[in-house]
Amino acid sequence: MSAEQVKWWLADRALSFMAVSSATCVIYDHITTLDEEIELVWRRPKWSVVQVLYFINRYVGDGIELYSAFVFARHIIQNTEKSCRLLNILNGYLVTLVLCSMQGIMMYRVSSMYTHNRKIIAVLVTAYVSELCAIISIMYSAYGAHQPVLDPAPGVHLCADASFPDWMYTIWIPIMFFELLVLCLSIALGVVHYRSMKVLRSLPSYERRNSSSLVFILLRDSITFPFIFLMLCVLNIISFKRLPYVVKLMTWVFPTFVPVIMGSRLILNLREAYYQPFAEEINTIHGGHEADIRYPTHAYVHKRF
Repeated sequence: MSAEQVKWWLADRALSFMAVSSATCVIYDHITTLDEEIELVWRRPKWSVVQVLYFINRYVGDGIELYSAFVFARHIIQNTEKSCRLLNILNGYLVTLVLCSMQGIMMYRVSSMYTHNRKIIAVLVTAYVSELCAIISIMYSAYGAHQPVLDPAPGVHLCADASFPDWMYTIWIPIMFFELLVLCLSIALGVVHYRSMKVLRSLPSYERRNSSSLVFILLRDSITFPFIFLMLCVLNIISFKRLPYVVKLMTWVFPTFVPVIMGSRLILNLREAYYQPFAEEINTIHGGHEADIRYPTHAYVHKRF
């Protein structure tokens, strides 16, 4: 085996190990938060759209990660490309479903922070639908482009797509713009909250509210998570445009498992803050419904998740 073959053989194995590792991370995260999920999601008396999005995000994400790990493990153990093309098709559509469920949860959070302002909802929904249409159009065109992936070296067969055109990097552009929109809306509200609280703290009569931790979590996740995914979009645009195919698949691994973890955390982190087992948290509940938590200039939480 030549040095070139060894290099690509090792790269192929590294990709397979990354797929198994990402599945491990997702399943580990699910196991460690399962008690919170049962308590804060499963036992809710009334189901909501956000709960449906949570289950799509969590369980479809788990399923595609486990199937990817199985296909890649079989690929390196048996040296076979069986199911690789099916996996890549499922990856395209199911990962998009998981991503959209995470973004749906994020949209609801941002909408709640703006007290379900109709203009904000219209902007978010328009951006969301436009993004989804663009992603589906690009994937559909890519599958019909008939630009097969060549083996990087003789005897080295990758677990590759049937077709992967040069312009495939464009799939990250609509995702990047949507995440940027969410990030900007969250930062804008964070600035307003910071200025309002700065003024309040200067007043002698100011008393620290127990719910400030809730607002902190709401703003923290709504800013941090879109920023992380925005950076992943930039990374994948560079990778898809400049780097070899096997490296493109390596950078693709991150956006497949990150939305599964982030989407569930968007719900669990916030609900855990709502239902902390302390008397002051219980006192915010009236007749089975949490009181609206309002701050100067904005009501940050209009409706519970």
